Amino acid sequence: METAWSNILDYKNISDRYVLTEEDKKGAFARQYFEVYEARVNALKPRIIEIAERDIGKGKFKHISLSDAKQDEEIFVIGVIVKRIAARPSILKSLLNEDKVAYDDYEGDEEDDVKRYAGSSEDRIELESEKQTVRLDGAITMDECATGCCVGVLGKLGKEGVFHVNRLIWPSSKISKKSSAEGTIVFVSGLELTGDMEEDQLTISGLEFMSEWMNSEALGENQCPPIDRVVVIGPIVETKSNGCDVQSVVRTLTLSRTEKQSSAKALITVDKLISSIAEKPLVNTVDVTPGVGDPCSSMWPLPPIHRVCLQRCAMSQKKVNLVTNPYEFEVNGLRVMTMSGENVTELLRTSHKWTGADVLANLVKWQHVAPNCPDTLDAFPMAERDPLVMETTPHIIVCGNQPQAEFRRVPIDGSDSTCLVVCLPKFSKTRVACFLNLKDLSMKWQNFDHQY
Repeated sequence: METAWSNILDYKNISDRYVLTEEDKKGAFARQYFEVYEARVNALKPRIIEIAERDIGKGKFKHISLSDAKQDEEIFVIGVIVKRIAARPSILKSLLNEDKVAYDDYEGDEEDDVKRYAGSSEDRIELESEKQTVRLDGAITMDECATGCCVGVLGKLGKEGVFHVNRLIWPSSKISKKSSAEGTIVFVSGLELTGDMEEDQLTISGLEFMSEWMNSEALGENQCPPIDRVVVIGPIVETKSNGCDVQSVVRTLTLSRTEKQSSAKALITVDKLISSIAEKPLVNTVDVTPGVGDPCSSMWPLPPIHRVCLQRCAMSQKKVNLVTNPYEFEVNGLRVMTMSGENVTELLRTSHKWTGADVLANLVKWQHVAPNCPDTLDAFPMAERDPLVMETTPHIIVCGNQPQAEFRRVPIDGSDSTCLVVCLPKFSKTRVACFLNLKDLSMKWQNFDHQY
């Protein structure tokens, strides 16, 4: 007989900063996006200076603005990185020739692969500081930064108006002391149900298989440990286009294509599946975080899916938790962050060298969840704060909807701690879930494909 699993972990949702406040919304339609970058710099500037004083030496560098820079004088400047990519897709070019805009200078091996930019000799890196811009060269490469990163640069302004970088200084990282915890958290991403039973058959059967296995009484290696939480990372329903690529935007604006919206049938199906998993006695709680295309705002940070869209889940509020994207929580002091991965996917487009784990490691170094907001990723314009700045580095970061499963332990600068970064593939494509043991942070990748 199945015995209900008693949750002994101290859970705390710490995603409050991702929820829009009335102050955030006030005057938002008249706001400019440069205010987002100003708020980002204001948040990270003290932490960059902290590392500069530690690594270069307090009083051993001259921190001034670009406007006060003199030729061949070594100075320290803080600003925002801007990567100028010559072949960046253009809306105007798309309107002139819609059929030929499909990322001509981007490469991808398969239909589901992320199209990668091949690079150009005309590409360059610039630093924008206090509304002034300067081109960077020297000790900086295209593969160690992204548009929107805040960084301190130590170097000299040359005759040709190019800033020669001698050293980069990234923001300081803060990580809390890791506590021990007993339990297991399951992560699933990208259900992408369509509402068509034939198309969804493998995904539905995979979820049902997972639910049965998590509540079985099998012994030995096949035994499933008691599950403290199941985190379902969106998108939970499929849309043919999420509006992120140039062709989608152009065809929508010119009324040459009708965008497919979230299917009511798909929502009913996923509502039944999630509520049935939550009702199992050996599963304690299910957290549902949205992705772009789900029935909520597509601007980062994404708000929780409204309970009216998942009515069965709404009736079991204690066991189904509808949360933000990104989603951050603590269990016994262990800090975990999940995200749906659009930020990582967009950054992958700009480099042939990066993997998903490389990007997540960079996010830890840059101390920002999505520096490409609002450049290539929609974000709500905020003037006074940037909620995507990492105030405290999580012990674990799980990113959904990635091309392949991978993980890495990223060292935290200035401490003996590490951050475990995990890339999770789409369940709709792979039927793979990640089981994380909280005691030793070991992972088990479990395949629930009947054809496997």
